[in-house]
Amino acid sequence: MHHHNHHLIANILHLLAGGGLGLVAAGLAMVFGWRSADRLPGESRMPQCVFCYRPFTWQEISPLFGWLLRPDTLKFTCPCGLKKGYWPQALCEVAGFALGVAAMYFQDWSWASIPLCIGIGLLPAIALIDLHFGIIPDGLNLLLGIFGFLFVMMGDGDYYLALAVAAVLLSLGLFLAIVYSKWRGREMLGLGDVKFFAASGLWLHAHSAPWFLAAGGILGIGFNFAWQHAGGDKQFPFAPALCAALAGCIIYQLIGSP
Repeated sequence: MHHHNHHLIANILHLLAGGGLGLVAAGLAMVFGWRSADRLPGESRMPQCVFCYRPFTWQEISPLFGWLLRPDTLKFTCPCGLKKGYWPQALCEVAGFALGVAAMYFQDWSWASIPLCIGIGLLPAIALIDLHFGIIPDGLNLLLGIFGFLFVMMGDGDYYLALAVAAVLLSLGLFLAIVYSKWRGREMLGLGDVKFFAASGLWLHAHSAPWFLAAGGILGIGFNFAWQHAGGDKQFPFAPALCAALAGCIIYQLIGSP
């Protein structure tokens, strides 16, 4: 019985470690990615108040504490009182935690778990930033690709295959962004989405890639329909659907792998 308890505690700690990595990745990606999307050329890359330009303190930047320790948790992020509505940060970190826990649930603890949980934690930040600004920061796409490649390398995966899948998805993305968009007369895929395709390829097995594309397309249509129905004016961005599809495929691959 004692042995069983020991296993249970170890498993809970693994899940919490995975969730913690996901939460930290999501929180930092959100703060710095939001700043990157919001920043004008020549401005500081450090997160700051959009109204009074006061740089954030490290407590405000740090995941979890950034929004928990505020006197008025949900409303103000800055003493100037103008920057309101801090829910995307909290939502992003909760989602990052959930994805990290889910990833660890299907993955035995190993060094490869670290890039896995960090990489999957970036997805909520990418989705929310694209939803707000209509762009995916290059830095987040680059990090997503790097952690995907590290996950393959550290998990003894076939990294030539990972690079091949990334190349195929990159080519497909460029085709959609350039040729198909020209043919349809409107932007079918932004260049940020194309880079996301390439980064996603580093995470996906060859047989998962078509599922990723299909799920992304179906979710994209569904999200867009719901958005228009709810009175959203502009086209719904594609990244939330792509992030959901990629998270689903990564977790599905973990379930399927021995």
